Amino acid sequence: MIRKISTNDLMRGMYVAELDRPWEEAPFEPPFDLQGFVIGNIEEIEKVQTLCRYVYIDPSLGLGSTKYLSEGYTDEDMAHMVEQITQHVSLNELYPELIPVEEEYERAQEILNDTHDVYHRVVKDLDAGRTVSGKSVEEVVGALVESVVRNPAAAAWLVQLKHRDESSYAQAISVCVLALSLGRFLGLPIKDMHYLGIAALLQDIGKIKVPIEILEKKELLTEEELERVRQHVDYSVFMLRSIEDINNEILEIVWSHHERFDGTGYPRRLSKSQINTLAFITGLADSYEAMMSQRPYRETKTSFEALMDLYGRRDQIFPSGLVEQFIQCVGIFPVGSFVKLNTNEVGIVVHRNRVQQLKPRVMVLIDRNGNKMSQPQTIDLAAQYLLPSKTPRAITNIADPQEYDLNPTEFFDLAS
Repeated sequence: MIRKISTNDLMRGMYVAELDRPWEEAPFEPPFDLQGFVIGNIEEIEKVQTLCRYVYIDPSLGLGSTKYLSEGYTDEDMAHMVEQITQHVSLNELYPELIPVEEEYERAQEILNDTHDVYHRVVKDLDAGRTVSGKSVEEVVGALVESVVRNPAAAAWLVQLKHRDESSYAQAISVCVLALSLGRFLGLPIKDMHYLGIAALLQDIGKIKVPIEILEKKELLTEEELERVRQHVDYSVFMLRSIEDINNEILEIVWSHHERFDGTGYPRRLSKSQINTLAFITGLADSYEAMMSQRPYRETKTSFEALMDLYGRRDQIFPSGLVEQFIQCVGIFPVGSFVKLNTNEVGIVVHRNRVQQLKPRVMVLIDRNGNKMSQPQTIDLAAQYLLPSKTPRAITNIADPQEYDLNPTEFFDLAS
């Protein structure tokens, strides 16, 4: 069914079936086809945006975009979102998985360790005012990009399990991996993936200039304290300028990652098309990770709660099309999610199923009697038809690992 969407929501892969004006009034040139075309890259999106305020897309011929009218979300909204994601999920073939996730674990672990070391060194050098060579950052991010392109689930699994409650270094790496995973899902060119990875890794480096007592304050911040925190963006840009051969596009991403679609962000109050697309991606990844990270002044959200929060504020803080693509990218049950099954078993999602989002691969950690399993069993919920004699397992809810005395880091070695 053809759907009307704002041109601000256009994404790569969408099939534009109709415009907001007659075709002859739109001076399109090749590679656009009259009477319909598939969006191939960011430049084509920008060209359409200069000519049209809205267009009509055909999800049956390309990528779909689901738009709801309510500003918040209801149970019905949630049901619709789940239905759309599970039935109309995009299978991005621009970056097919090159190797099984199990084969990428070891390499991904080494790359993440190297990334942590390089980030730690860069922070110390910049804080001390020393000149930093960009070569080491480019090399380690390049290796991370290659790992994510081969199979994004390996790095995603490792950062979720190993780094959830660790330092700001680990938080930066988690955001970097998530941003690259979304970039891969969107089919970004490799050059943009490198810019995205470096910017996402270093975007909050300026927080080392913000007093620690403000960053760790348990009560709500005063307006003056909030302004000090917001200054970290300018600090980050200023510090990164001292890196040799730093690309201006990377600096622009860092400078804009806290800008918001409706103009309520900072530091420049940019809005909509004024904001770099890669900045939207890093900001979205940063917001999602922040919601699930421990903070002294609020409770952590589950991955599903974080996704629903972002979904409820689509076209406010981030473009709705990008939010919906992000949800498809990470999945309803992202890698690292603790889930409860209809058998009363509890497990952790170790690999997504992009076609059947409700049926990922799950490592069962707690048996149906509530006991920890000495040898966790991995179940592919989508392949249970091969065992017709057994009752099919199904996810019924998100599980709180603390309720079952589960620590994510206990299972890190099982993945490698």
